[in-house]
Amino acid sequence: MFENLQPAPADKILALIGLYRADPRPDKVDLGVGVYKDREGKTPVMRAVREAEKRLLQGQDTKTYLGLAGDTAFNAAMARLVFGPTADMTRIRAAQAPGGSGALRLVAELLKRTRSDATVWLSDPTWPNHMPVMRAAGLQIREYPYFDAASGAVRFDDMLNALRAANPGDVVLLHGCCHNPTGANLDISQWAAVADLVV
Repeated sequence: MFENLQPAPADKILALIGLYRADPRPDKVDLGVGVYKDREGKTPVMRAVREAEKRLLQGQDTKTYLGLAGDTAFNAAMARLVFGPTADMTRIRAAQAPGGSGALRLVAELLKRTRSDATVWLSDPTWPNHMPVMRAAGLQIREYPYFDAASGAVRFDDMLNALRAANPGDVVLLHGCCHNPTGANLDISQWAAVADLVV
């Protein structure tokens, strides 16, 4: 079975790891793949994380499976944190997933089963795996302009104009913070305008 498997195309972002390792400069810092690494290439565990892990361990009363949604109390707390205490929680569903790409794939499969005719709108640029994950689920994709590299600014008016072409039932993938890969975020008034348009 595996002898017929072709290698996947190289991920340009993950290729930075090799470039980093080959860089002889002693003062380099690896911030390429979402985690901080020290000079020895180790990712230190922060004191706050160690303390949180201790509290979780002390509070555990079972090691049984959590179920398909994961820790439902955690999910409810995260939903309140993200959407605010006044949000109608009957309209919100949350589930834990194995990382960002795993979550995206789960959403793609859910969309394929429930809204197979919907178009998924992705920012241009977006993280390199977003488009392949959506395509692997058989979804239709369109892009909306997001970032102008020359000015370093969000192309907000162009973004809104493009999203006005979305049909009811289409899905817009938005990066809630630290847009990947640009790091350029919308401000509060821009988020409000996007919400008015897509909700």
